[in-house]
Amino acid sequence: MTESRIRILDKSFKPYISAEKIEEAVVRIASEINKHHAGNEITVLVILKGAMMFASDLLRKLNMPCTVEFLRASSYRNSISSSGLVNIEDWIPDVTDRNVIIIEDIVDTGTTIRELIKHLSSYHPASVSVAAILSKPEVHEDQIAIEYVGINIPADFVVGYGMDYAGQGRHLNSIWVVDDTPDTL
Repeated sequence: MTESRIRILDKSFKPYISAEKIEEAVVRIASEINKHHAGNEITVLVILKGAMMFASDLLRKLNMPCTVEFLRASSYRNSISSSGLVNIEDWIPDVTDRNVIIIEDIVDTGTTIRELIKHLSSYHPASVSVAAILSKPEVHEDQIAIEYVGINIPADFVVGYGMDYAGQGRHLNSIWVVDDTPDTL
């Protein structure tokens, strides 16, 4: 990260997690999944749009047969905090008797993950686990089982590596955090 600050719409952001640290986390998660699911086929459910970059990097490092499905689900809308209401925009694929790994960009309150697992359970999968590049444990509303966590962060709002602010910033290869210092950009 060479820039010290960037501006997205009405907010300034500063560097937070480098592309190198993200890569280390992805490699570690892939290693854990490869170990836990060795010899098994998995169904990967990528939560769009935020998890697209993480999923792309992660999938290339997995050593087992994978079926990849995509689902739009969100509780953010155009805000910097969870709305508390989960919107699942797509159909849920048939995951009966499948080992499912939900790929998520960030677990904040956990509302989205809890609702997805609830919906998926009606299909009777063999197993359901969650892989998230980021998790904010201090704001989880209830205990959440996240089997594969890249990096735990505090309750800061971040953009980059697939995560956005009002639709912008997803393309950044590193992760940036809101910078509340006086704006000089």
